[in-house]
Amino acid sequence: SAASAVRCVMLGAARATRVAHVLRTTQRHASHGPKTYGKGEFRGFTPPHVPMWQKRVGEGFATAAWLWFFWRCYHDGGHLVGM
Repeated sequence: SAASAVRCVMLGAARATRVAHVLRTTQRHASHGPKTYGKGEFRGFTPPHVPMWQKRVGEGFATAAWLWFFWRCYHDGGHLVGM
């Protein structure tokens, strides 16, 4: 009937309006970032000072972790790849 046709046209127009609004707001908000990201080597971020003993302990633990990983791959590598 004519009423249902008018209702379909109105719903289609409303849906198109909602989609257009979403696209407009998405495009508008997508450009609202900072214009620059700071200056310097880390773009404004100053890394904290780490004492040398902490660096050495971290490298020691990292070395131990890699050695353990390689040891396990040497002994259990076949199980890992399904052999």
